Amino acid sequence: MKMSKGFTLIELMIVVSIIGILAAVALPAYQSYTVRAKIAEAINLGNELKDEIKLYYESHHRFPKDNDEAGAPAPNLLIGNYVSAIAVEQGALQVTLGNFVPENMKGQILSIRPLYVKGSPASPISWVCGNGQIPEGMLAAGENKTSISASYLPAPCR
Repeated sequence: MKMSKGFTLIELMIVVSIIGILAAVALPAYQSYTVRAKIAEAINLGNELKDEIKLYYESHHRFPKDNDEAGAPAPNLLIGNYVSAIAVEQGALQVTLGNFVPENMKGQILSIRPLYVKGSPASPISWVCGNGQIPEGMLAAGENKTSISASYLPAPCR
């Protein structure tokens, strides 16, 4: 009786097919992760304007209608690796994706809106992004123009 050393062709084919299945599952998950990371950078860039909007609200008891009123540069000058513009509209930040995002994401918008308590300008301002929940007793300023698929948004923005 002769003993063979090594693997049979069937055993090798089974291993290769298992690796193929794992790769087929992992690749879409990784691509989704990279898009979510780019959207997180867009959120961080939008966060830079929150202080200006808050200060405007505290001194005027209303939200700025546009970038100029908020004391921010024009929307096309607020850009980043994954952002092509940030517009202030009635206090809301409308972050437009562009530059190095995938083609299907270019032009998509993420809204970051201030939350306030009506009739109480001294109450602190909170923020909500995308389609996030608005707490009871608070109102969101501006319009939610979020057009990004919920699967790409961070959990609080869904």
